[in-house]
Amino acid sequence: MKHSVARGTVTILARSVVALMLAFAILPAQAAPAQAATEDDYRALNRSIVENHILPRLAAFAEATAALQAAADRACTARTSTDLAALRETFIAAMDAWESVQHVRFGPIEYFSRRSRVFFWPDPRNSVGRQLGALLGNGSPDTITDQSIAGESVAVQGFPALERLLYEESLAARLTARGSEADTACAAVRAIAANLATMARDVAAAWTRGDDPYARYLEQAGPGHVRFHHQREVTLELFKSLHTAVELVADHKLARPLGASIQAARPRLAEAWRSGRSLANIHANLAAAQSLYAGAGGREGMSAFVREVAGERALDDLLIRAFAQTLATAERFAGTLEAGVASAPSRQALETLSRETKALKALLAQRLAPVLGVPVGFNALDGD
Repeated sequence: MKHSVARGTVTILARSVVALMLAFAILPAQAAPAQAATEDDYRALNRSIVENHILPRLAAFAEATAALQAAADRACTARTSTDLAALRETFIAAMDAWESVQHVRFGPIEYFSRRSRVFFWPDPRNSVGRQLGALLGNGSPDTITDQSIAGESVAVQGFPALERLLYEESLAARLTARGSEADTACAAVRAIAANLATMARDVAAAWTRGDDPYARYLEQAGPGHVRFHHQREVTLELFKSLHTAVELVADHKLARPLGASIQAARPRLAEAWRSGRSLANIHANLAAAQSLYAGAGGREGMSAFVREVAGERALDDLLIRAFAQTLATAERFAGTLEAGVASAPSRQALETLSRETKALKALLAQRLAPVLGVPVGFNALDGD
């Protein structure tokens, strides 16, 4: 009886939080920050997010993919089940690092189609399967190299293709075997892992090194700047990153596999369902969004701007609670996303998470954006 009451209480609390978020989201929003924010206020906000949120995550992504490349080399040399298991663990760590910075969709990650090359998804036409099949069928250990893979279709250059090689039973079996097919599969594993490591290293370096690092480029925003004529325009890119993290979860990573009903559920449209990481990816996305808003490591994020500069303490309190509630809902779910969407008891919890992420997305667009003084007439996911 106690467990039943506890579950009922949690459900009521979840529904009340969703209702609260929706109520705030539909209230008329101000057209500008409540208090006049200066260019220096925006510059301080932008610098804090770049230094404490973006750069550490890019460095972690570069480190994780370097480890992935090393693990791929070891596994394809040894060809043992133990080394394959270690490679899978390193793959998961690298993908986690990507999911924690996936929302930063501007700057060097957009150069040379890197974002699509790192993680080609959604993939409604099974481009990854078709292109990977062609690569393995037509290639050889001599032709599939670190250099050649970068010239292949974006569908075979990143995590989704590598996931198939590591988790599809027929392909994974080749990684512990010998022979021409096994050698070709291992060449693809090594090449993709090396390609990911190269892209991650290059993106991190482009933000911080060279004659004109991107972080300094943002710092110099102002009159006469090539792209950003005001620091507020940089803030817009950072807000879009925040909004995109939640939008990806609400409109793609949950909505696609959930479908309109349990009969219409499509579990294999979930991101990373082969490795069973769909829900973990969602949690990483939401945690990254929370960190971007609240500040990383106790440092200032958008929260401090909303509370101290704009004077919107009630909104800040609401956003802090909304992020915490949505993350808690994701953490409470037990099991995999792909199994949960087709099971009535589990699906109810996922639908609650879906409602909360949609409400949070509306709250960001309708309430936070006006307080930051940025427009919301954009769709960062155009083309996805």
